[in-house]
Amino acid sequence: MKRAILLLMHQGKSYTEDIARAAAGLDLDLVAVSSRPGTPSALADSRRHLADCVVTEEPELGSGDVDKALRELSGRGYRIEAALATFEGYRLLMASLNQRLGARDCTESALRLCLDKYALRSHLAEEGLSEVAVHRLAPGRIPGLDPSKRWFVKPVRGASSFATFVLDDVADLADLPAIQQQMRADPSMRAIFMDRYDFLAEEYVDGPEFSFETFVLDGGIHHLCVHEKARVERLERTTLEGMSVSPPVSLGRELVLEGADHVTRCLTALAEHGLTAGAFHIEVKYWESRKRWEIIEINPRMGGSLINDSVQAVTGLSLLDLWTESLLLPDAERDAFHDRLTGASQLPALGTGAADRATVFLSKYGEKGRTVDAIGFEPPDRAPRILRVHVAEGSELASSDRGICLMDALWDVSADDLAGEIDFLDRHATEHFHVRYR
Repeated sequence: MKRAILLLMHQGKSYTEDIARAAAGLDLDLVAVSSRPGTPSALADSRRHLADCVVTEEPELGSGDVDKALRELSGRGYRIEAALATFEGYRLLMASLNQRLGARDCTESALRLCLDKYALRSHLAEEGLSEVAVHRLAPGRIPGLDPSKRWFVKPVRGASSFATFVLDDVADLADLPAIQQQMRADPSMRAIFMDRYDFLAEEYVDGPEFSFETFVLDGGIHHLCVHEKARVERLERTTLEGMSVSPPVSLGRELVLEGADHVTRCLTALAEHGLTAGAFHIEVKYWESRKRWEIIEINPRMGGSLINDSVQAVTGLSLLDLWTESLLLPDAERDAFHDRLTGASQLPALGTGAADRATVFLSKYGEKGRTVDAIGFEPPDRAPRILRVHVAEGSELASSDRGICLMDALWDVSADDLAGEIDFLDRHATEHFHVRYR
């Protein structure tokens, strides 16, 4: 039997090449079970990096699909040692399978708590770790929101900035049933919601936003890298992250380290529920009026876009490599693994002001429901080190109130003049990125 890791793939897409390389480094094959792709060609590139693949008839994976794939792959000579899912909609499936296989992972109950944004906010408040007021929302009913506060609306479970917006007028809540219909109908994103389409309104935290790219192993917490969301775009019913930079620029290093301590306290409070392993993308804000940090979301997965590439540029370590390795890490190698994470962390350099590696990456988004006629990014100089254009001419964009990413680009930049680099690259990308719709 050939030892293998099973990748739970959504519609033929994942970080397949990177995960296959990580698996090969552990002397493991990478096999996959994929939900049905939207187009037959969607799986072609991923298949090149897989030892074997099972494709289901449905556009979303369920537990029955995973069990069937395990039987098929076993019959083809593979012994599955662990599962990995970078798509948030399959994170619970991953944990359930890893529990059966004996691989290191969080408990399902801990993941459910993180993925339920209302339950997470309530739990943090009970632990004295959040002061953000929160209300459940019911379509068709006007909630008793304090008019002296500013409110932010988002799905109780979700991703890709789907229907996340500042509530300027409670009358805007009348749009929620139509947005829920979008959520149910969106073929590529529906699985994210895991049959939950309810909303919450929470007190708006006014201040700069950051993400901590964090790794947890057996309860040990390592903040590898911190990104600041340097450009945020607000559309009618979604909020988009246009640019991220690392290290942060708008707050002093003492406050950033204070933020790291707050995130550590929050994760520690969740460890007793079984949140003890894996890669995390943790969104936090510094609430300027209250001079305190607040968790926005704890995502029990690696961040999207070019987060992993940025982390690797800044720290020398890949979150995907670490996550893959940790699933089957022998007990005898845990101390060395922790030492490697401690040595690579960006935080000590931030604390001393000696950070010498920095990145800027940006994302460009499209207009929902439009058809792309032409698209391109052709700067005359300062080309990005990584450029990924996600749509081709003729692509019809989804009619959904979420981030529809057209392009991601990443630059390695000078840490000595990060503010100047941000301003230049922001203008640079605006001038030389073009998209035309039919």
